Amino acid sequence: MSTNTIETLRFNCTTCPSECLLTVKVERDADGAVVEVRSVTGNSCLRGDTFAHQELTCPMCVLTTTVAVSGGDEALLPVRTAEAIPLALHAQAMDLIRGLVVKAPIRMGDVVLPNLLDTGTDLIASMDIDRV
Repeated sequence: MSTNTIETLRFNCTTCPSECLLTVKVERDADGAVVEVRSVTGNSCLRGDTFAHQELTCPMCVLTTTVAVSGGDEALLPVRTAEAIPLALHAQAMDLIRGLVVKAPIRMGDVVLPNLLDTGTDLIASMDIDRV
């Protein structure tokens, strides 16, 4: 006998300025994990359907933080992942990033750490820092 349950969720899609209110029916197992996304309604484009499936099965988000700077006119460099990475990897990524120190000068868009955690996504600088 199956102990799976069907749940209806409502949340906004954030892939475009329309921010459609999605109604999503999901099947969850006894542990609460999503087994299947049954239906998505309320989206005005295909991106809403894709977003709902991704958000419930493998949430992705751009990671933004700062790293220490050596020899620069600023002590901290804002950085971000070039693309969204799985939310489940954010804590592990922060453990790795926490120990980084970049040497000035650095320019916005420069790769600070290539292929972060084998995600295929680089950690990049979000501003310019000049040498002191």
